[in-house]
Amino acid sequence: MINRRRRCRYTLAVILMGIGVFYVAQIVLSSIFDDDNPTDLSEDKLKQNSDGQDVIKGDDVKKSQQQANQDNIKSQDRQDGVNKVHDNGKKSQNLDTRKTINERDTEKEDDKANSPNGNKHHSEGKNQKIDTQDTVTKATKVAPVATTKKAINNIFMKMKMAAKDQIEKKIMQAKNVLDTKLKQNSKKRPSGKERPIFQPTLPQNYKPAAPGESGRAVNIPKEYQQLSEELFQKHHFNQWASDRISVHRTLPDPRPEMCKSQTYPVELQPTSVVIVFYNEAWSTLIRTVHSVLDRSPPDLLHEIILVDDSSLVVGHEDLHQPLEEYVRQLDKVRLHRNPQREGLIRARLRGLEQTSAPIVTFLDAHCEVNIGWLEPLLNRIYQDPTAVVCPEIDSIDLNNFAYKYGPSGVLRGTFNWDLSFKWSIAPTSERIRRTSPIEPMRSPTMAGGLFAIDREYFLKLGTYDKGLEIWGAENMELSFKVWQCGGKLEIIPCSHVGHVFREVQPYDTSVSLHSIANKNYQRVAEVWMDDYKKFFYQRHPYLRHQRFGDVSENLKLRQKLKCRSFQWYLQNVFTDVILPNETVIATGKIRNPVSNMCLDTLGKTSGSFLGLSPCNSQSETMLFAYTSRKEISWNDVCLDASFILAGFNIQLAECHRIGGNQKWLHQKNDIIKHVHGGMCIDRGTTLNPVILPCNGSLTQIWRFDHYTANSDSKLMR
Repeated sequence: MINRRRRCRYTLAVILMGIGVFYVAQIVLSSIFDDDNPTDLSEDKLKQNSDGQDVIKGDDVKKSQQQANQDNIKSQDRQDGVNKVHDNGKKSQNLDTRKTINERDTEKEDDKANSPNGNKHHSEGKNQKIDTQDTVTKATKVAPVATTKKAINNIFMKMKMAAKDQIEKKIMQAKNVLDTKLKQNSKKRPSGKERPIFQPTLPQNYKPAAPGESGRAVNIPKEYQQLSEELFQKHHFNQWASDRISVHRTLPDPRPEMCKSQTYPVELQPTSVVIVFYNEAWSTLIRTVHSVLDRSPPDLLHEIILVDDSSLVVGHEDLHQPLEEYVRQLDKVRLHRNPQREGLIRARLRGLEQTSAPIVTFLDAHCEVNIGWLEPLLNRIYQDPTAVVCPEIDSIDLNNFAYKYGPSGVLRGTFNWDLSFKWSIAPTSERIRRTSPIEPMRSPTMAGGLFAIDREYFLKLGTYDKGLEIWGAENMELSFKVWQCGGKLEIIPCSHVGHVFREVQPYDTSVSLHSIANKNYQRVAEVWMDDYKKFFYQRHPYLRHQRFGDVSENLKLRQKLKCRSFQWYLQNVFTDVILPNETVIATGKIRNPVSNMCLDTLGKTSGSFLGLSPCNSQSETMLFAYTSRKEISWNDVCLDASFILAGFNIQLAECHRIGGNQKWLHQKNDIIKHVHGGMCIDRGTTLNPVILPCNGSLTQIWRFDHYTANSDSKLMR
């Protein structure tokens, strides 16, 4: 606000200085063309004497010039008359003229003879005649200068009028800009009036014991188990349970106690909510819509835009005409259908095009917003339009739809070096920075599905990369872009939204969704990660020669927005990141030479067993890293030997970074020994390696594809 006022004052000062310079220039130029005694160019000061001769009074040069010119013309006419008399004596008019002239001359001679001071009068007349001639001569000489002065004066007058118009125009423009800024600031300036959190009313026909009420789990009777499993395969969550829960169901309040008494400015701007769906279950979609309608302040919810990304008709008939008829009955809800499948990312952009509120909020189609969810998000954007805000995301169990939540302000979004999103505990530095448990928490990345953003700011950032396909990496792209280009990404502890986390994405595409996501991740790495993209390619070496499309426009946008480097991002935002080059000792496939079999996670995550596959397979699930912490990891999954018994399979578990049952010793072309149990990994006899006492047999020899230069000093320590 202060900076805007200073800029306006500076603009007005420059304009006033320009006016002063103009007038000084006029005075200087005028003095150049004036003589020693400046002349008055007004016409009313020039007078004529009784003898008909022009006399210069005061400094009136302009009038003298005009009168001298007239005398010149009269003398010339008189001389022309005499010449005509000599040339044409036959005309009486000319004879009379000559007679008149002679008589006039005779009278003058008589006056001279009869006058006692005749000689004096004669000399005075002579002198007077000479003076008249001098006056005419002088006037003739003054005429060009006076004419030049008049022309210059006219030019000055025109310049003055034009400059005056321009100055007045600039002043009005500056005033309008100032008025606009003041109006904008007056809108944002708190009025001192606060609004409490919107309190929803209980739904009609509310039954506290109904399935799923208060966020409780739905129990599935045995006779419906098979049907429940069949529906689970369709949507990858328990649709049978969801269908039995009211679309207006009540939820527990997971907010910190301090949030419940918060008030917010009445000037908060409204939002458009965009919900994209594709082949979604009716009950989860409609419950998402009603949770927004039921728990949002009416004046802050401008509209809900449902974007159907060309859902199939067969098997999803209820998403077509029945949905259209249902939406017609709902206030503020509009349905937009994509004529063809575009994928989640572009479908969101189609929804953005339909919005008209200053704030846009994106939700997935299987969410339930909780009490007081909206005001904290809009308030943070009201405070800072460059803040992109996410709610605390609670979990809706995909098996029974129980609403689960934990403490607020603990977890934030980060990533591993294959650019997969993960939740991490906030570092000590972030906990110290926050002075209150309900203060926004800075998050290096977002989960992607649930966030609110200022519409103009989103457009300024270029929205999403138009080259991203279907699904995947859009959350990383927007996270990096926001932070590196001057914004901030935050999680708001007072805003809670429940979300069904599916383990598998039910998207049917002509190519592998995994390969599409990899292409998307490549584009993000190439545009935003600078030299750090090498760590991404270490995790995905097969992508080095894969095409990822043209990113030149993205790079131009980054330059135009003057975005910071990825190094700045790591040093100032993701400060607890662990760089692979600082911890990695060996990378690649882990092969048993005698059998040519390699360790393989088989794409499984925590809670599964380690497997084996032929080493000639080209799979990213076989690419491990052995670190200075003595972990053998694949992404954020580590080899774990919780049960130290001979012949037991080796587990996959989330890396906990504290050693123990995940700590292994290894040497080039040698054994992999569990530190705590003292046993070694053996190839075994099946497709699952086992842990056995170390005996030096060939089935216990393992080798990584690559070892770092200083690996010898770190191995077996």
